[in-house]
Amino acid sequence: MSDPTPPGQPTANPVDSLRYRFSPQLVTLAEGHPAEAEAVRTLRTHIIARHIDDGRRGLAVCSAKPGVGCSFTAVNLAVALSQVGVATLIIDADLRKPSLESFIQPEAPKPRSVDADRTPLERIHQEVLPDLSVLYAGDLARSSEELLGGDNFRRLMERCLRDFEFTIIDTPPASDSSDGLRVASVIGYALVVARTNVTLMKDVSQLAKQLQEDGANLIGAVLNET
Repeated sequence: MSDPTPPGQPTANPVDSLRYRFSPQLVTLAEGHPAEAEAVRTLRTHIIARHIDDGRRGLAVCSAKPGVGCSFTAVNLAVALSQVGVATLIIDADLRKPSLESFIQPEAPKPRSVDADRTPLERIHQEVLPDLSVLYAGDLARSSEELLGGDNFRRLMERCLRDFEFTIIDTPPASDSSDGLRVASVIGYALVVARTNVTLMKDVSQLAKQLQEDGANLIGAVLNET
């Protein structure tokens, strides 16, 4: 790999010329969702004041069960941070059911990304929006346990945390696999997402306990409404 670039600065990248389609679920971009957008901006304020300003550079967004808006929260938070000039990278680490592409879709097929063996940083989609870069999950070639539990993934995360002001990792639900716990243990910090009338408190408590046992610090929780 080449020498690290300053935080948020793009490197030569063959995917930079792609254009993208943005889902209406990106409430921080779309009109007509003022309440949801304001809620994300409030979350952004807390993340900046209580996390980024303390020198922390990454966050795994986790959930106990599917269908609670984990990806929605992760990608909208990433966009919101970029809108105030924080050079942000959003990573889709759900290698079983990736969903980031449903929010930000390249007009041409995307390259393999998180599971790439060679120069994965060159596969980052730089400046999809000003100060927002994206690393997609990509096509799977090996098991997620092998990919996310290996030294290559740890080194990739270390480089991302160094090269960007803030890195957000969207993870699969804990009920489906332990992948999210692995990612959170590497990043060191986690945000738990739940949904009203869907998520049980005992599931949130169990996830919080698992995260802490694996060495991740739980910085808070987000409650999405139905």
